[in-house]
Amino acid sequence: MTAGKLPGPRRKRIRKALYISLFILAFLMCWCLLTILILLAQEKIFTTSEESIIDQNSYAGRGIQVVVGHYNGNLPAEKRANLTEEQLNANRFSPVPGVGEDGRPVKLDEFEDRLSDDTFGINQFNLIISDKIALNRSLPDVRKHQCRDKIYPAPPELPTTSVIIVYHNEAFSTLLRTVVSVIDRSPKEVLKEIILVDDFSSRSFLKDDLDNFVITLGVRIKVIRAQRRVGLIRARLMGANEADGEVLTFLDSHCECTKGWLEPLLARIKENRKAVVCPVIDVINDRTFAYQKGIELFRGGFNWNLQFRWYAVPPDMVRSRANDPTMPIQSPTMAGGLFSIDKSYFEQLGAYDPGMDIWGGENIEISFRIWQCGGRIEIIPCSHVGHIFRKASPHDFPGKSSGKILNSNLLRVAEVWMDEWKYLFYKTAPRNCFLQMRISLN
Repeated sequence: MTAGKLPGPRRKRIRKALYISLFILAFLMCWCLLTILILLAQEKIFTTSEESIIDQNSYAGRGIQVVVGHYNGNLPAEKRANLTEEQLNANRFSPVPGVGEDGRPVKLDEFEDRLSDDTFGINQFNLIISDKIALNRSLPDVRKHQCRDKIYPAPPELPTTSVIIVYHNEAFSTLLRTVVSVIDRSPKEVLKEIILVDDFSSRSFLKDDLDNFVITLGVRIKVIRAQRRVGLIRARLMGANEADGEVLTFLDSHCECTKGWLEPLLARIKENRKAVVCPVIDVINDRTFAYQKGIELFRGGFNWNLQFRWYAVPPDMVRSRANDPTMPIQSPTMAGGLFSIDKSYFEQLGAYDPGMDIWGGENIEISFRIWQCGGRIEIIPCSHVGHIFRKASPHDFPGKSSGKILNSNLLRVAEVWMDEWKYLFYKTAPRNCFLQMRISLN
């Protein structure tokens, strides 16, 4: 053997060990990079440009939109619209024929574009465009062909429903577009009534103007007005207490229901009264009002901060649905803005927790309540409802900050429903330990 040279077998072992080390190092680097990309995507650091939002392939069912569920707090005071009472109470609803039809995006001229920027902060969406779109605008049918062909029980065999819509200083056009879409795209035999609950709005057009309009719609509509600001949770309870339908259907006040949205929800509740069912939530763009199809194979979840998140359906569940994509999708949690529930089961559950304040966390609370009390949450892929997702809340929270309200609500959820697992919430959000001793669970 030549001096200074390693034996052949030893060189081979060293070379092999080096290759294995390099492979492991490369694998770990790829894994770390993938993890970082996933975290960035979940936190929405990657955003979509305005150009791609209004691209012809990104609306009306020709594209899909991923909705990330998260809490939208108030805008900082310096970013809120500095508008007069006259501007805030102006009702500019004046539909232009053809604008926004078939869910198409709307473009404004230079003057209107400046005006839309000036008024955007009122509702945190493009009010000028909304006021140009008809209340009964046409929408694309984004359902799968299996859903269009599916035969549901005739309306007399389905339970009746009361549609409950809570609003606070909602725009006249978006509120009434929600109402009209419910009326136009629901079987008359099952639509028992629409209940509008006004959470102490200050806009003048939501008083007599609204009352005078709804009586012309030919459908039983109740308008209930809170005498003080009570928040979404208690306002929904007010509506539920007045409801006469066998099923309660809750909608936000800036939605558009599509063709065939209601029958799949009611049919599933007829099969199982303890099934709490949600439509697929499509996206109405907050700046262009383009109608964008949502992803059907997503379901609700949460992180240990108790923030709602959408997660892809597991591969085994996707495979099990291959022969029948109309099947309900089990979901651990729901987004909370749009769902139907058997009224007697809602009461049996104890309804919403009235100790939850204003807004935030109620969807997680009622999700935990449903699953732990013998029910189930399902997303019904044959039901589609559009919803305007705003990047911030335009509303104030009376006497409190939005962050403190949300933290108190989530703390209540953890203490009531999480039992031995609540330590994960406190470990992830240690600031809530300071609130723990100050909250009453009575």
